[in-house]
Amino acid sequence: MSAWWGDALLAIGVATLGAAGGAATSPGMAGWVNSPGRVALEAVCGLALALRRRHPVPLAVAVIAASLFGGVPFALPFAVYNLAVHVRDPRVVWPLAAVATAVAAGPGRPDGWPATSPPQLVAEALFIGCAPLLLGLYVRARRDLAEREARGQVDRARTEERARLAREMHDVVTHRVSLMVLQAGSLRMLAGQVDGEEVRAVAEQIRATGAQALDELRAVVGVLRAGNPVEAAPLTPQPDLPDLDTLVRESRAVGVPVELRVTGEAPDLPPPLGRTAYRIVQEALTNARKHAYGAPVTVDVAYSEQRVVLRVRNAAPPGRRPAEPLPGGGAGLLGLRERVTLLGGALRAGPTPSGGFEVGAELPLPAGAA
Repeated sequence: MSAWWGDALLAIGVATLGAAGGAATSPGMAGWVNSPGRVALEAVCGLALALRRRHPVPLAVAVIAASLFGGVPFALPFAVYNLAVHVRDPRVVWPLAAVATAVAAGPGRPDGWPATSPPQLVAEALFIGCAPLLLGLYVRARRDLAEREARGQVDRARTEERARLAREMHDVVTHRVSLMVLQAGSLRMLAGQVDGEEVRAVAEQIRATGAQALDELRAVVGVLRAGNPVEAAPLTPQPDLPDLDTLVRESRAVGVPVELRVTGEAPDLPPPLGRTAYRIVQEALTNARKHAYGAPVTVDVAYSEQRVVLRVRNAAPPGRRPAEPLPGGGAGLLGLRERVTLLGGALRAGPTPSGGFEVGAELPLPAGAA
């Protein structure tokens, strides 16, 4: 609606100025232009600019044609500019602009028009035909550049969102499914060896783990389905560092001895930092279950005024493997490194001299978090 009002005001303004100029220059000229006809011509050409967005080519043709009969209308440079802005086909723009420039050079000037020197005539033709064309091409190029930059920002935002969701999917699936595989392997080993009560307890663990995995996957899929990721954010609380006890219990329940050691007083952590710290410990415990099943694991969390330091270390594998193989895609540590880098921290991961593996991270606290 605002664009329509702008076009209407432009049309009225050009029509008014053109009609006033036509009334001032008509006396003394020969032919029909020495009449209200020229005033009407200027007014009609000016008012036609209201259609400049929807019909740029017919508008330019009509104003150029009017120039052949009653002098150069005041609306002609506006029609040429509009043609350059809204029409992309150079086979249309350049010929019409050339005709408009030629018309402005004098063929449509009626008898009685004041005498003009050739240099002045050329200057007027360039001002009426070429200058609006070049200005219109410049404006269109700037608009195209702005649109490309906006599309690029949208594409980058989508790429970053896809990467974030991929990390969340990986964290959810690998952790929960690895637990379910280990629990199912334990259930198969227990079948026929112990009473039904213990088997039912392990089966209940599998059911609960599967339900948790489904809930977390639904939350991520809800973000994917919604148009606005912010509005589609899950309403349930996201895991944070205080939830590490749950991770430890889950690993212990499937036969992985884990010791959690916390030093310092936990500050109020920003949600992104708390979730990242939780995911680091989660991924490290998942890898320990995959590659060093049964080896003791220590989880150290140290709080200070400037940072949170995490270290998850597992001993060398004891030589036994879980009942079911646990495949790994190798993307977990890469996703963690991306998370930590976004927070300005550092992540290290690698084997230890004793044959185990260690994952460590330092996450700086923002000012005022303590």
